[in-house]
Amino acid sequence: MAEDIIEKIYRENSKRIYLYVFSVCRNEHVAEDITQETFVKALISLPDDCVSVTPWLYRVATNLTYDYFRNHKKEIKAELSDETVDFSVSDRMLQTEDNQILYHCIRKLDEKERMVITLHYFSGFRQSEISVITGLSYSNVRIIMSRAREKLKKYLKEEQI
Repeated sequence: MAEDIIEKIYRENSKRIYLYVFSVCRNEHVAEDITQETFVKALISLPDDCVSVTPWLYRVATNLTYDYFRNHKKEIKAELSDETVDFSVSDRMLQTEDNQILYHCIRKLDEKERMVITLHYFSGFRQSEISVITGLSYSNVRIIMSRAREKLKKYLKEEQI
């Protein structure tokens, strides 16, 4: 019975967790690893009193992503300076040209801005939930969200959407 529940949780959340992590870390292999590790941790340590599994999964994925950034700073800087990033994975997952342009504009945001925007607009979390998931204060989430929106408006205007 527990296997059925975990399988259901995986089916319902794996793609969204992957897209969230990929949008933040910009590396398909790292995103796959973090997504898998998120669900392994869910299998091992899902709290008994966990009312809603999805925010908890995002929190685990966020923590694992922070850990990755903390442990691989040099490699990340090298990857970000390399303009040959393969966008094919995200392109295949996003259906329309407008969505692809929006996604590429989101990728220009810094790590925290990408997290907040992705959690809010693509995963549907409220700012208070984002605060819990990311460990940022509510007011910090609001400020980051506001700045990220302004940057996105500018980037989208440059792309003429």
